[in-house]
Amino acid sequence: MQIVHGPLRCGKSCRKCDYLRLGLCTGCHPSKRNLCLVYQCIAGRARIMGITLKCRTCPLASACVKSGGFTPPKVDAYLKLNLTLESWRRSPPDIKLPRLIPEMPLEDPVKPRKDLGMGGVIVSISKLDSENMKKVEEEGIHNFLDFDGQILLSTIMPDRLLTEETFNFTVGFAKRGGFDGVIGWDMPVYADYPKALNLSNLVKAMLLTMGYVEEGMPMIPLLKGGDSSEIALHSEWLRKLGFRRIGLHATEYVLARSRGAKVHEDLTKIADDLYSLGLLKIYEIGAKPLMIGALGLKGLHDLYKSDVEASLTGMSWLLEARSWHAYAGTPSGVDLIDLGRELMECNCEACSGKPPNQIAENPNDIAWHNWVLLKEYAEKGELHEVSVYDMILGEDDCLAVVGDLHIGVPQSLWLPCLRRLKKIHPTHLVLLGDVFDFVKGKPKASHVISFLDLLKNLGVCMRYVSGCSDSSAPRFLKALMRFAFTKGPREPQLYNPNPMLVEAMRSLTMLYRFSKSRIRVKLADRKVVTLSHGHELGFRMDASPEEVMKRLLENKDSKEIRVIGHYHKSLYEPEERGVMLSAWRTITPEEREMGLPPDIADILIIKGDGSMELLKGM
Repeated sequence: MQIVHGPLRCGKSCRKCDYLRLGLCTGCHPSKRNLCLVYQCIAGRARIMGITLKCRTCPLASACVKSGGFTPPKVDAYLKLNLTLESWRRSPPDIKLPRLIPEMPLEDPVKPRKDLGMGGVIVSISKLDSENMKKVEEEGIHNFLDFDGQILLSTIMPDRLLTEETFNFTVGFAKRGGFDGVIGWDMPVYADYPKALNLSNLVKAMLLTMGYVEEGMPMIPLLKGGDSSEIALHSEWLRKLGFRRIGLHATEYVLARSRGAKVHEDLTKIADDLYSLGLLKIYEIGAKPLMIGALGLKGLHDLYKSDVEASLTGMSWLLEARSWHAYAGTPSGVDLIDLGRELMECNCEACSGKPPNQIAENPNDIAWHNWVLLKEYAEKGELHEVSVYDMILGEDDCLAVVGDLHIGVPQSLWLPCLRRLKKIHPTHLVLLGDVFDFVKGKPKASHVISFLDLLKNLGVCMRYVSGCSDSSAPRFLKALMRFAFTKGPREPQLYNPNPMLVEAMRSLTMLYRFSKSRIRVKLADRKVVTLSHGHELGFRMDASPEEVMKRLLENKDSKEIRVIGHYHKSLYEPEERGVMLSAWRTITPEEREMGLPPDIADILIIKGDGSMELLKGM
């Protein structure tokens, strides 16, 4: 029985190793296929890719005989595996799975919902001492999750935990927790691992997998292998054990084949070949696959349609929800919506009847939405489009819009503006660009902190539109440098930070991190307000307001309201649903010379019911 390479022996054949005498080794000479990674090793020094390393720094020392760091697997382990396979008479129970089965971490699970089509779930663990593990042992996993469907325990966990001690612990935990079955046993076997190490780990994985069956636990084993010979060998072992459902890692395959993935061609081919070969071997032995790591938008539809007997699992749907990303259809296909910056209107099973604000604030609501849309995408290969807005107003909400504060120039009226807003008590606020002036002004740290603190005291939901005087990255960085370097470049203030300056830098950075060039607001009467700074229209500052308004209203929907600032002129046309706002800045010497005094002190008030009012004066 010839399998794979034995332990690395300095580029020489392994003719004297125990595995050759057992018929378990083809040797590791560089002339063989599947070359050794260590070609030369002289006096304890390995030469890898032209670099000479000592054993203590060699990444392959754990699999090299000469280093003393490699402990060859005991021959007894192979003999035990062979004897067990020859005498195996058990018939492992076939675990029936739904087509899509979500995975979630035990440390931070989301409540499974049968009403959304979750017939079963897979629970994974990443540490062995969490509080939830204690609760599961006390209450049972079904009571803990309040779910009477199928619950499986996954032993796919960090490599450092894949030990016999962990195996013994998970056997007891699965029994005490009342799990309906186990997926595993997993062991680190990779395409770029030394073959001796892969072979050793495959044997360990098989012995521990059989240990679960002998303990009476329903089991779905994992098919592993770093090359074709390892996959063929492992699949033959699983065939002899009689398993009818076998797990296969699809994560690397999905990532390598996803559009836009920046993966080296060779790595893509390796991932593709190993996955395809593994799937073929599962079919050959008459088993059904469980594709692990496939429950995300990338490649889901193709995997779902490839085999009606296959089940797919993964955690992408939940991990993306935990990072505030929701699935949605777009004109070009499918995409993720960042609910940390936007709101969505969705009427799927999970979102129906919930306010958009609630969906965006609760990661569990986002997770259920993702799950529902995953099912839709798996079956249809497309998703319905979801409407996305930056703000959504109720009938009683009030949006205030102000622009062109130009904090940093002497003419700025930012403090009177905030006093006026405090009297109005809006629920929402949009700052329409050029709030800070990094071109002609020098905002002080005290101004930044005072302005943002007063904004927080207003207690409004605020969005920020970037303008032309505050959107230049070099000028923005120059402003930050003025806060950081107070005594010249040789004495950076950051090394001995002044709390006020650090707070100014942090607040200013966060403000611009979430700024956008355009803001869309949905009103309760179904109208949509589009707000931008206005410089993108391309007119000079002395352009006629009427001419600018004509361009602004081009190709506008009848239910859309468009609002701009930038030109420091006030033009209010509610019938046409177009508004130009004046500045909160008085006249500059240059404007006085040109005879172009600005209009000042406009605040546009838009109610959720669609009514508008332009307030003038301080």
